[in-house]
Amino acid sequence: MKKYFSAAIFAAILLSISASAWCDSPVLYQDPETGQVFTKPAEGRVPVDLSTLTQAPAAQAAPAPEAAAAPAGDYSSQAFKDAVTNAIGEKESNTFPKVKIGGLFYGEYYYDFEKHNTTADPTPTNAAHRDPRDAFTLNRGYINVLADMSPEISARATSDITRDSSGNWEYRLKYGYLDFHNFLGFYPSLEVKMGQAQTAFLDYEENLWEYRVIDPMIMDKEGFMQSADLGVFLKGKIPAGYGDYQVDVINGEGYHAAEANKYKSVEGRLTVTPIPQWDMTKGLQFTAFVNEGKKDYEHKMDRYVGFIGYKYQNDIFLGCEYDITRGTDPYITTTALGLPAGQFNAHGHGISGLAWVRIPFLQPVRILGRFDKFDHNDKTTDSTLHRWYYGASYDVSKNVMFVLDDETTDLDNHLIAAGLKKENLMKVDVQWSF
Repeated sequence: MKKYFSAAIFAAILLSISASAWCDSPVLYQDPETGQVFTKPAEGRVPVDLSTLTQAPAAQAAPAPEAAAAPAGDYSSQAFKDAVTNAIGEKESNTFPKVKIGGLFYGEYYYDFEKHNTTADPTPTNAAHRDPRDAFTLNRGYINVLADMSPEISARATSDITRDSSGNWEYRLKYGYLDFHNFLGFYPSLEVKMGQAQTAFLDYEENLWEYRVIDPMIMDKEGFMQSADLGVFLKGKIPAGYGDYQVDVINGEGYHAAEANKYKSVEGRLTVTPIPQWDMTKGLQFTAFVNEGKKDYEHKMDRYVGFIGYKYQNDIFLGCEYDITRGTDPYITTTALGLPAGQFNAHGHGISGLAWVRIPFLQPVRILGRFDKFDHNDKTTDSTLHRWYYGASYDVSKNVMFVLDDETTDLDNHLIAAGLKKENLMKVDVQWSF
């Protein structure tokens, strides 16, 4: 009997609680800061209804670990992401290769006061008519792709966009090489390039002169050197800032032509900076350049250059070179031996003077001048040219420069017979890069 009575009391209690919960919701209290719920009031607690209870703040999830760089040979989406990240040049990226893309262009408008153009009308009235000539031109366009393959290895591919003799745009390779930095651990400045790269002298001189936009340097202009060739290139610095050097073993034909035989050219440049300790004197440089090569078994391609230059910061540059050539010459057209044009051992020599100065009160403006003289054949008296350049440049920004210049070329008869023309050009040149 006692057993049944206890069960009845327990059932009554449950029914009472259930009815209370069904009819009237109990009052509960919550701490708004922690979200914890209580059945009794206290300081800081607020009454809430069961339907409005808030959850305790969820613990902040730990950030997902950054995805690891894709390994070599991985073609996953992560590898694609790495490639895109590197291609746009993100410096913080730790993956290789790191790729950067840029460009350099030389544009020009010129007016030639020399009357070279003949009329298409052969009638006697117009047969001797000559016109000046003017044109808008794009002298050169370079698209550069630079890649760091690793901290010690980089690569470069540069396209050269120019017009061929028929006026069509031509797209060719200017540079394409691997560059090994710190090639020997005990000699950190040594670089070794393999492929089609900058030759030893022209790239060095053009960087000092800074006005390749108006014309090539004298040894390039006269056909004795090219700014790129195929081979192996070693470049290094003399310790303590006393200069640098470059030694190349190359085909010798330049990047315009294929190698025709077994003969190679060996060239070297040594630049000495005698007083590198002071700001005023560290820009003084003495340079010697030698190229020994052969066109074929009989015909040499030897070139020798002595150069003195001085550059102070970005305010002034003075330079002078003396050139000697032995061997093939592109503008020698006749010989007593009856050899093909340019294919015999002519002796030539020339000089070139270069200068520019920045105007102190007009910092973006520079005044420039250049004089070239070259005798293509020492054994004759009518194979010399004289060329003058003078003008001014304006730096719109570090990536855009305009040049207003005049170029005048005077030629002896032998060079006129070889196809060269006298020129009196007024030009507006523009150089831009990105």
